[in-house]
Amino acid sequence: MSLRVDNHVHTQHSGHSAPGADIRSMRQAAEAGGLTLSLREHAPLPEGYAFRQTAGPSREFPPVSKAVGLALDDGSLEAFLEEVRTAGVSLGFEVDILGGRLAETERLVAELHRRTEAAGVTIDALNCSHHAMHDSPWDFTPQTLHAAAEACGGPAWFARRYFGEMRKAVATGLFQSVSHIEAPLKFEAGSPSGPVGEVWQEEMARTLETLARHDVALEYNTGGLATWGRPYLSREHLALAVRLGLKLVVGSDAHDPDQVGRGFTEAEQVLRQAGVAEVWTFKAGRAVSIPIS
Repeated sequence: MSLRVDNHVHTQHSGHSAPGADIRSMRQAAEAGGLTLSLREHAPLPEGYAFRQTAGPSREFPPVSKAVGLALDDGSLEAFLEEVRTAGVSLGFEVDILGGRLAETERLVAELHRRTEAAGVTIDALNCSHHAMHDSPWDFTPQTLHAAAEACGGPAWFARRYFGEMRKAVATGLFQSVSHIEAPLKFEAGSPSGPVGEVWQEEMARTLETLARHDVALEYNTGGLATWGRPYLSREHLALAVRLGLKLVVGSDAHDPDQVGRGFTEAEQVLRQAGVAEVWTFKAGRAVSIPIS
């Protein structure tokens, strides 16, 4: 298999991974599949920032306190970094842009770089992700997504805000890649239709053009197979990404050893059919090509 690196792997430090998702077990699972893993652990939230609980905890909607396991003020980040250093694995973070509060995101990223350097660890990549509108996560259940859409003025305005906040984040130069860009569709049977669908398509195209302009990679995220039956990147938008010359990275979004590299065989086939000749990984923020032989 040519997809030699899984560029989006979480560990038990995420706060909501499987108990057996320690770094050693995740690395062994990758090696068993002929892969190298590159962590994208959920970055800590800025000090003083907390997600707002918008519904009671349940099996489908866990407490938001479990959404992010690492913190800046309790030593958990340092413990994680020491494990990463000892294991010698590639480190990256998935950084939520906190509903467009980019000043806080910029301060957080600067702090992450400071602490990783102090720990003797290098950040290979930062992935931009969008999980919350202001301080309310939208992606726990269909109900939380609906509430976020209503708060924005309807689904079309949600799409405009979602993609608009992502474009602003991409333009900061903080990020190497954008994660699971189609995640808001995971509660839908398919892509939105009618006027909302037109807005979604327009905003998606504008956002991919922004990624191309700032040379930020786009993630082909096979984790979508578990949530809505296909990866987070439709063939239509994969084709657009190829036309725009976007760098593509492939990640499983694994939270359990059994999920590392999931869907990669099919992903390689789809990428070949789309005319993709290489995918990418990152070392110390620099893009490294992986040819698809």
